[in-house]
Amino acid sequence: MSEAYVELRDINKHFKDFHASKDINISIEKGKLVALLGPSGSGKTTILRMIAGLEHPDSGEIRIGGKVVNNVPGSDRGIGFVFQSYALFRYMTVYENIAFGLKVKKVPKKQIKERVTELLKLIGCEGLEKRYPSQLSGGQRQRVAFARALAPNPQILLLDEPFAAIDAKVRSELRTWLREMITKLQITSIFVTHDQDEAIEVADEIIVTNRGRVEQAGSPQELYRNPTTPFVAKFIGNSTVVNNFEDFKYFEKGAEGAIAIIRPEFVSVQKRGEQLQYAKSAEQAPVEDIIFRGSNLEIRVRLHGNLISAVRSINDSLLEIGETVDVFIYRMFVIEDDKIRLAQNLAIQEENVVI
Repeated sequence: MSEAYVELRDINKHFKDFHASKDINISIEKGKLVALLGPSGSGKTTILRMIAGLEHPDSGEIRIGGKVVNNVPGSDRGIGFVFQSYALFRYMTVYENIAFGLKVKKVPKKQIKERVTELLKLIGCEGLEKRYPSQLSGGQRQRVAFARALAPNPQILLLDEPFAAIDAKVRSELRTWLREMITKLQITSIFVTHDQDEAIEVADEIIVTNRGRVEQAGSPQELYRNPTTPFVAKFIGNSTVVNNFEDFKYFEKGAEGAIAIIRPEFVSVQKRGEQLQYAKSAEQAPVEDIIFRGSNLEIRVRLHGNLISAVRSINDSLLEIGETVDVFIYRMFVIEDDKIRLAQNLAIQEENVVI
C-alpha cells in the first residue's frame, strides 16, 4: 500500500453547539481520486474546507505530504479549489480567469501565456479564451473553473459538488472527462458529492460520511458488496428496508428488532410459466409499477406488504401492471444489533447450487 499523502487525524470541529466533525480519521494516497459521499449535513463539505484551510479544526492534525498544516494558510498548502458555483469572475475573459492565480503569484507574462494555452488545450476550450463566462455553456464554465484551479500547478485538487449545477447529459459527459483528466495528470483529488452514482462511477475510493462521522471508506466495489455499517447498507444502492423479513420464504428468522435490506440484484422476477431455477421456492406477487431505465426495466412488486424492486431485461417477455409474477429473492443483508450479515435463501443451499 502506498504512503498516505493527505491525512486527517482525530479531527473535531464545532460550529457553536453543533459538532460538525467527530473524530475524523482519513488517509488518502497520492494521485488518487477520492469522493466524500454523504447526505446533506453529514459533514463532508466541512472536511473539504478544513483540508483547504478555509476552516480550522478544534483538535487533531491535518497532514499533507507528511507535514502538519493546521497553521499553514490555505494559499500555501498547494491546493486548487473548484467551487460548486464555478466562482468565475464575470467581467474577466476565459483567458483572464485561468491566468488569475498566476498573476497573483507574479508569474512572468510569457509563462502565463504558455500555461493558459496549455490548459485551454487540456480542457478542450481552445478558441474560447476571449469569451466571458456568460457566453459559455455550463459544461464549458466548469471546465474553465477546473483549468483555473490547475493553473498554479497545485499538489491537491478539491472539488465541492462540481457537477451539481449542470444538466444531466452534460454531467455524465463531465464525469468521464474529469476522470480521464485526473488520471492523466496524476493529481491527488478529493470531491464532495451526495450522488452515489457519481461517486461510484468516478472515484478510486469513497469515504462515506454521516452525522459528522466517517462511516466507511473503501473502493466503490467494497462499499457496495460489503457494507460494514447499517447506514452504508441502506445508503448505497437502490435498497428496500424490510421490517418483516421473517415472512419471506426460506429465510431464517433474525433477532428481535432485526431488519433486512433487499437490493434489485438480489431479486428475480419471472412471468408465470417461465422457466425458473427455483420455481418451487418462488413466491407470487402483483406487479405494482414498471419503470423504463433504458437498457432494462425496473419491476416493482408488492410482497408481504413491501414494495421491492428487481431488474428485468427489455428483451424478456413483457410484463403488465397488475400481473401476478413469480418472485425469488436470492439473498438479503440482515441488520441486527447494529451488525450486518448476508443471509442467503435456504432453497439455494438445499439444492446445493452456488450463485
